[in-house]
Amino acid sequence: MGNVWVCQHCGCRIVVRSSKPAVIKVCPRCGRGSDASQETTPREQSSESFPPLVTESFAGRGRRSKGRRRKLFLGSNYGFALALTAGVVLIGLAVLAIWLAGGFSASRERAARRPVSQPKSQGETIPPPLEWTSRQVFVAKTLDQVKEAVVKIEIPLEGGAAIETGTGFFIDKRGWIATNYHLVQNMNNRAYVRSAGGQTYRIAGIVAEAPAMDLAILELAERPVRMMILDLSYNDTPRLGTEVYAFGHPYNVDFSLSRGVVSRVLTTAELIQNFPDHIVTKIKSPPAMIWIQHDARISPGNSGGPLLDGTGRVIGVNTFVHKLAQYGFASHIRYLRELAQGASGVIRSLPEPAPPRLEGIASESVVDLRQISPLWQFAESIGWVPQDVEQYQKLAEWARIANIVKLLQIQGKIPEGVPPTVLDQAVVEAEGLFKALAPDRISGEARNRLNDLATQMGFQPLNGIVFVGHLVAEPSPGMILLEFGSEKQHALVRLRPDRPDVRTGAAVFVAGLVSPQAAEIRIGQEGRHERVPLVWGMFVLNLERPSQTTSGETGP
Repeated sequence: MGNVWVCQHCGCRIVVRSSKPAVIKVCPRCGRGSDASQETTPREQSSESFPPLVTESFAGRGRRSKGRRRKLFLGSNYGFALALTAGVVLIGLAVLAIWLAGGFSASRERAARRPVSQPKSQGETIPPPLEWTSRQVFVAKTLDQVKEAVVKIEIPLEGGAAIETGTGFFIDKRGWIATNYHLVQNMNNRAYVRSAGGQTYRIAGIVAEAPAMDLAILELAERPVRMMILDLSYNDTPRLGTEVYAFGHPYNVDFSLSRGVVSRVLTTAELIQNFPDHIVTKIKSPPAMIWIQHDARISPGNSGGPLLDGTGRVIGVNTFVHKLAQYGFASHIRYLRELAQGASGVIRSLPEPAPPRLEGIASESVVDLRQISPLWQFAESIGWVPQDVEQYQKLAEWARIANIVKLLQIQGKIPEGVPPTVLDQAVVEAEGLFKALAPDRISGEARNRLNDLATQMGFQPLNGIVFVGHLVAEPSPGMILLEFGSEKQHALVRLRPDRPDVRTGAAVFVAGLVSPQAAEIRIGQEGRHERVPLVWGMFVLNLERPSQTTSGETGP
């Protein structure tokens, strides 16, 4: 049902969908007012009674009258669209306001959690923050950086009484350290490394070793956060005269650099031709193995250290030195590189420290047992006061023979072809003579001469030594530290099981045998390091008279 309003002026017809009579005061077409009394009456509307408003309004074509109806229809929908757009805009503004409120709130919360920076004082420059990572690894490019890659290896021996030292250097980000095999073959789980900065790191074990090339690779139990490693890529043969550098700890002069030149490049076979008894024959180095001979000064403590060129590249690993010629020898770096590349990464753990033991003397040691008594008689004839090196050497030879036979007896090593009774008789003869030595026979003059000549002759491995020292300390059972000579040198003496009782400060006469090993000890409250000779002291006499011994009691 609907009503139709017709303008009385222009005849415009308007359909009003309402059950009540419609009154329109102004015609929307001609703009003239209508009679107020004119009303519409409801009637049934057929499809012909309604103009096709919807169809014509979107067709865009037709007569003018239809265009006007289209304008009326669009005008009414325009108001609806405007209202709808306004609603959407209002909703959008509301959402934006809520989002901004939440954003400001979150910003305030983040600002509250952010630490308040301290005001910067005038003229102060704040450096940018460091970008640290969990592990930083750098490859040394200069000699200054090489120092950060070098470490000092320290191995406690003799129950901690002595420390054997050597050199190593970082070669891999896994905390791998290269060094000599002869340094690690007796290593125990108390060993550690010390960096140039003073940090110490425990050693987990050995990941690779090549005894015939005197090479080994260690792995640390904990890796440094910042690690400098050395470049092992060198693969050439160094030319004669090439400038080289050696890094290490010679005679405990830690982290020292020496410079020299390559004087020769030769093989193991060529070394043996010149020196048939060379150490390379004992370790059975491959005949074609390349050795770099150089004159950069190295000494005990440099073992396992790098030989470098001027850019910090490693060209070899220092292994041994010719003391008389003052030449060092380094294995070519290619052998260490191949050892590292073939390493499986499996760690061989280190054993517990071994207790002090009297070993190291080969049963093949050459001694003339017939000289025990004649040499002793000579010493007695001069009152143990040698006037020159030749006389001192006779005293030292007695000490060498007597200590060797006693050590062989303790170890149970009987030389091949020698009846056991012969060795026992020699021990009995030497001990009988020594027990007859009275302390007052070693006069003050004898002490001074013995110590002067012992210092002059030096503590040569497997040579006899005779000197008088004062007991400084007893680092461990069976080991005593003696101080002797005008320069207050030190020697670590390993005693026999039935050792004499000696108190600290007492004078001790030693007729001993120099061990092939050297020891590093810490002396004084400052813990000063000193490398000292190690001596087997099978024949030791306390020169302190019984009346000088303090018992804690006083006489009447």
